[in-house]
Amino acid sequence: MTLTTPAAPERSNRTPYLSAMAFFALLVVVGVIALLPKLRHRDSLKVEAEAASGPPIVLATRLKAGEAGGHLEMPASIEAFAQTPIYARTSGYVKARYVDIGDRVKKGQLLAVIDDPQTEQALLQAKASLAQSKAQVAQAQANADLSKTTNQRWQSLQGEGVVAQQDADQKRAQFGADAASVIAAQANVAASEANVRNLSEQASFARVIAPFSGIVLSRSIDNGSLISSGSQTGVTQMFTIGQADTVRVFANVPQTNAVGLREGQVAKVAVRELAGQTYTGIVARTSSSIDPGTRTLLIEVDLKNDGRILPGMYANVIVDIPHGGTLPVLLPANALMVRTAGPQAVVVDSDNTAHFRSIVLGRDLGVAIEVISGLKDGDLVVLSPGDTVVDGIKVRPNVQR
Repeated sequence: MTLTTPAAPERSNRTPYLSAMAFFALLVVVGVIALLPKLRHRDSLKVEAEAASGPPIVLATRLKAGEAGGHLEMPASIEAFAQTPIYARTSGYVKARYVDIGDRVKKGQLLAVIDDPQTEQALLQAKASLAQSKAQVAQAQANADLSKTTNQRWQSLQGEGVVAQQDADQKRAQFGADAASVIAAQANVAASEANVRNLSEQASFARVIAPFSGIVLSRSIDNGSLISSGSQTGVTQMFTIGQADTVRVFANVPQTNAVGLREGQVAKVAVRELAGQTYTGIVARTSSSIDPGTRTLLIEVDLKNDGRILPGMYANVIVDIPHGGTLPVLLPANALMVRTAGPQAVVVDSDNTAHFRSIVLGRDLGVAIEVISGLKDGDLVVLSPGDTVVDGIKVRPNVQR
């Protein structure tokens, strides 16, 4: 009878070796994983060392020319085409007020009535004086007519030798005096008539009327309010009337863009509160001079009002600005350097040498700025230049597209 040895003990003897090999393999994997970051760090240090030993690497981009034409957007304020405060020309109490804020009025419409009894009484007195002066003219004329007839008779009698020459001369003198009295009385009548016209005009100021058609923008009086004449400080303003069928939009254009503007040019006006609606108007007039304080040109855009635009609103005016001559290039905002020498940019030449170049700026477009002079289309400029970039240094440009 033959006995066979089972294989189980042999497999059991190999198990420790297999476990050791697996553990060793695990150690190798863990070591590699732990070693990889160190290798990467060594490589990065090597790259940094190489970079430090050579020219600095800089981000750069090539400039492009701007568009042949552009537009300029400016903040603006809206005012009524015609707006005027209404003051009283006579003193007294407000007898009646016929309009209120927001009412539309027509030219010549009665706004209020002022009770001015002093002027009314003075006018009655002036009219009475005028009547008295006219009566005096009639009396003086009658005396002059009598003196004329008497003088003619006495001159005839003196010629016949009936009366003395002295008496005839007295009658002639009396006739001249009476004729002069007529002229004086007529002058008094003219003066009285002028006084009546003046007081009549003054009395008419008790009726406050609208100087033009428009809207009542403000009211500062009510029935019974005491009103003083004039417009000096402390005098109550009765109303403010504005003509808003057409509105004026005022904007200030920077000096760099003022040359391209002209009267009659189309302008667009946007009001944010009106659902972003854009209105089209024209540049009606300009100040034709640059304000030395702000270096801006004041322009006025006339705009038809559809009834939604309110005087006093804030708006944006957009006008086309044509460029003449060489087109400006667009410089990225992060390539601009402002120093004591003025605005500059770092330009990299053909042999990778950096140079600081002074420039003249145009419009600020946000992400880019127009450069009027100092740079040209195709120039390679450094973006966000650091302290390591100095004039004349060699660099390695990393050109961004």
